[in-house]
Amino acid sequence: MRARARDARPHPRLARARPRASSRAVTARALVKQTGADETIPNVPDKVNKSFAIDLGGDTPAVTTLRFPLTADAVCIACERPLGMFLEQRTEGSRTSIVVDEVEEGSNAHAAGARVGDVLRLTTAVFEVSAPVDVTTWLNPPAKRKVRAYYTCDNKSFDAVMDAIASHSVPIDTPSGKEEVKEVGMILERVATA
Repeated sequence: MRARARDARPHPRLARARPRASSRAVTARALVKQTGADETIPNVPDKVNKSFAIDLGGDTPAVTTLRFPLTADAVCIACERPLGMFLEQRTEGSRTSIVVDEVEEGSNAHAAGARVGDVLRLTTAVFEVSAPVDVTTWLNPPAKRKVRAYYTCDNKSFDAVMDAIASHSVPIDTPSGKEEVKEVGMILERVATA
């Protein structure tokens, strides 16, 4: 499968994720950065663990660890929409990955540093969640709200990853009202060049 990673005309399945007009023009940032040094993995000489901090708008960033080949670099980008790149699904053995197939010259993805051949490992997203339900409030369940989150793309279907990227078109709920998420944070795996 191959598709353009943009949100101007979403896939028909994604039409339900169309945003309502935001009452605020506030931009919420979702940035990703690598933290700490690479950690070697006992008994796995060709892989390393890399840790990342993902700013989802809270007091402290979310932290996650991904396993990378020793010969690959982690590239963290924040890219405004529309992205301007094509992604495709590739399967090698039992591993499914989403790979950058084309980057338009002068696009936001090009300016952010995405390259053809990069493997998408993680993207920020907007998810709908419910607050925890208390026993005393079961008659009046909490309302759902849209929040910033991240989505690990390893071995995920193309449609699921595209849904996560397209979800940025939905405003998030904050204590001060709706906020539009203009940037998509991504972690890309890039084969290191000698």
